[in-house]
Amino acid sequence: MPSSTNTFKDVMYEHIRTVVLEHLPYRNKILDVGAGIGVWGSNLQDLHIDALEIHEPYIKEYGLHRYYNNVIVGDILNFDYDDYDYIIIGDVLEHIKVEPAQKLIKDITSKGIKCMVAVPYLHEQGAVGGVESEIHHQPDLTPRIMKSRYPDLEVFLSTNIVHGYAYYTNYIKWVK
Repeated sequence: MPSSTNTFKDVMYEHIRTVVLEHLPYRNKILDVGAGIGVWGSNLQDLHIDALEIHEPYIKEYGLHRYYNNVIVGDILNFDYDDYDYIIIGDVLEHIKVEPAQKLIKDITSKGIKCMVAVPYLHEQGAVGGVESEIHHQPDLTPRIMKSRYPDLEVFLSTNIVHGYAYYTNYIKWVK
């Protein structure tokens, strides 16, 4: 589904705004991967934010052009994100198979690009409304599995595991 829980969203909007404005280079380009209904774009419109959406019908259905500087149809695994300073991967990582997802996080981190990853814990999901990109290929995510699979990420905010949700970053060490 093209949306997610509102758990901690207000905290994350302010955190991202602070990180971008106080800790990033002058250009401050942000990419929202899997924009869905445009939650991040609508709440961070004061920043330079672009959207990457794999399912083209969501762009018109949710009016994504209202919230983003640029809206691009594409898959993060085949997208050149080198020009971005900050990448929001909100409710997307679980939709990517383990090995390509690991390579993605490692590549983003090795390039010095800051990213925030939001994931649901222990959440099975098939195609929603016939949209194959909505399938969860990592329905087994827990804090322990995230730490094992994605050593470059550290938990920033988390709820409990059962029906849980968490935000991770690859930069928490330098913000503290």
